Amino acid sequence: MPELNANIPIQQWYVRGNYLRDQRDSHDKLFPCVVFGVASMVGKPPLFHFLMEDGGLWWRMPVSAFCTHEDAPPMHLEDLILWDCLSNFVTVTEFDALSKMRMSYRDREGETHRGRYLFTLDWHTPDPNTLDCGYSNSPNEHKCGHVIELDNGNIAIQPNNRVRLFEPSFTVKNEVVIERLVNTHDWTVETGDDWLTEDTENFEYGMRQPERND
Repeated sequence: MPELNANIPIQQWYVRGNYLRDQRDSHDKLFPCVVFGVASMVGKPPLFHFLMEDGGLWWRMPVSAFCTHEDAPPMHLEDLILWDCLSNFVTVTEFDALSKMRMSYRDREGETHRGRYLFTLDWHTPDPNTLDCGYSNSPNEHKCGHVIELDNGNIAIQPNNRVRLFEPSFTVKNEVVIERLVNTHDWTVETGDDWLTEDTENFEYGMRQPERND
């Protein structure tokens, strides 16, 4: 699992000029770019790396800096992404089952935005000597981030509980089928004390009940 930086599926977007000028000017300018990587740091939103037409590289830009067409209206970062990174360790997956699927999400104000699925960011803290200061391993706090190309030209990153996907042959229910609750269980199968593997070198080992001295 990458720490800090990870590759993403190549995206050919525009970067807004004001983000290249420390927000001082160039708010009306857009520049083609190739976005190829993401950085993950606890306490910051996912930040993207990109290449420009003059050969210039730029590191760590938020999704609000980018758009997919020239008349995309600027949006506040808080309306595009709900949570900061949950860990410094990030994975990037383009799920085949979701590829280019239509989806929507609700922002903080309850407004619905529509677009299509691009790929997913997910977090974990794999080193037991590293504090999970972003709650990435906590079952009731963990969240992933689905990267969405919005119809209005902006890019959003949203967790599962804010999105709805559209697969015409399966997602046919117009109403919520059940009110979901946050999972609080930390699943494992190795906490019981009522079974043991047999004490042999056999590959296909059997199971036995331990002897108890009650």
